Amino acid sequence: MEGANIMTSRTYPLIAAIFAVILGATLFGVGCNGSIGDQTGAGGVGITGAAGGAGLSPAGTAGNVATGTGGSSTVPPDPNSAGLMPARRLSAREYLATVRDLLGDTTLQLDDVPGESDDLSNNAFPFRQPTAIGTLDAANLQNAAEKLATNMSTKLSTILPCTPANAAAEAGCATMFITTFGAKAYRRPLTTAETTTLNALYQTARGTLALDFNGSIVLLLEAMLQAPGFVYHWEMDPGPAIKEGAVVQLGNYQLASRLSYFVWGTMPDTMLFTAAAGGQLSTVDGIKTQVTRMLADSKAQSFVADFVDDWLDVNVLSSRPKDAKLYAMWNQDLAAAMETEFRSFGTTAVLGSGLFADLLTGNKSSVNQALATVYGVSGITGTTPKAVTFDAAQRAGILTLAGFLTVTGASDGSSPVKRGHAVYTRMLCGTLPDPPGNVPPPQPPTPGLTTRQRFEMHDMNACTGACHAAMDPIGFGFERYDGIGAYRTTDQSLPVDSNGSIVLDGKTQTFADAVGLAKLLAASPQAQACFAKQMTRYALNRWDSAADAASILSAATTFQGSLNMRDLITGVATSRTFRYRAPAAGEVLP
Repeated sequence: MEGANIMTSRTYPLIAAIFAVILGATLFGVGCNGSIGDQTGAGGVGITGAAGGAGLSPAGTAGNVATGTGGSSTVPPDPNSAGLMPARRLSAREYLATVRDLLGDTTLQLDDVPGESDDLSNNAFPFRQPTAIGTLDAANLQNAAEKLATNMSTKLSTILPCTPANAAAEAGCATMFITTFGAKAYRRPLTTAETTTLNALYQTARGTLALDFNGSIVLLLEAMLQAPGFVYHWEMDPGPAIKEGAVVQLGNYQLASRLSYFVWGTMPDTMLFTAAAGGQLSTVDGIKTQVTRMLADSKAQSFVADFVDDWLDVNVLSSRPKDAKLYAMWNQDLAAAMETEFRSFGTTAVLGSGLFADLLTGNKSSVNQALATVYGVSGITGTTPKAVTFDAAQRAGILTLAGFLTVTGASDGSSPVKRGHAVYTRMLCGTLPDPPGNVPPPQPPTPGLTTRQRFEMHDMNACTGACHAAMDPIGFGFERYDGIGAYRTTDQSLPVDSNGSIVLDGKTQTFADAVGLAKLLAASPQAQACFAKQMTRYALNRWDSAADAASILSAATTFQGSLNMRDLITGVATSRTFRYRAPAAGEVLP
């Protein structure tokens, strides 16, 4: 099996391109679960984009104060409804994790595959969305497939289900490989048309291209890794779609993948595939069993870390500029340490006690020497993070970690507006209009004026008052932290005033500082409901719509019963909108 005769797609780009087009018909033409008509969204022609599709709001809704799961309407949401399920490409993270688990290959980096863009506009959705596949992205996917296939050429025995005894047995072994490996790569059984096309490619490789058996398997692998069945999330089950009222029940393989990429960020494992094959994911109890098992697996750590990272935009921390004169210690190593701590803190809270209060008010963390210096913690040396317990009067939860405070800080100091905006939009699911073009900037840092005083003066402008009234009183609570999160008691040699206020659960509440704010948020039904909405958005990887409202309310109710975040994850995974989908525009169903 060693020393395969390999011909990459660079040698036959036309064949690779034709093959990709042929396989593309299995996704966009008539499929086993009905047919998908032309849908143009943010993802490009012929496919509903990750943020596109009818009924999906790019800005979201502020939601009901008590639940955070609807608009101003008092009409109860339809418990039988479900939102759209756009065909979505594997994100860069998902791609790397999938080839790791599918091939055991960890040689690729994020830059080797098409990435995602962060929407950092005023009404930004906090989670990264895949972009449309253009010429450059398609070339990157081709290059990645070539590299992976080449890497596997010397270890095909790890993915081949058979070893041909002689030349006559090779075609049968190739068919077995197509069937077994294909089911893993496409995350569902292959259709007859797909199997036929792949077998035809094998015959072309052996005949027209004169490749040996190993080289032909490498070609099949390269083609599969560029096929829509691998690149896109549309893991159709065999047989017709099951329509239930106005919605469509997801098949077991679709649910296996949706669960796996939600809780693990990667492809299903053997037990999930087995559960899908046995029809065990068609019930709420079957899904609960799998979620409990999956959360106990170490792969769940990546999901939680990615969720908190994206939720509060700490994933862009390294790109934040800081004034070198004010923050001489700021560098990429410190940024990396902050993000590592932030991800670890979130993972420990969710997969440890699971309590929402620990995420928002806990004061135990792990830091290295550089980060300990920011926190003013002594006794920590080296680059390896070590356990610390912060002063409870200075730090309480994820909003007082240096990662969040740095990404929401200004380049030359703190930023009440950025920090208040983050809490308002990410913790309370509020939305704000885009600022008018005539808003003057606040006065720059000035001796004799604290940051708070400068922003209070700025808020007196008629064109700034409305929006800043919702953000700045919240952001003032973070004034005890500078632009990289160091605790301070003075600003411009004047005492810091960190008193603030927030409209929470329908009434204005005051707090003395960010520690007090964190405690209010942890106990707030509105913040808890927003957290449920954010988790649902993350699980669906799209904006919520009115059709998702009942499912979000149900997940929030489950969460508020225990305030355990693992219960919320289970509630989201068993919700109607996670297990069903609305028919797409133009879709033909049985």
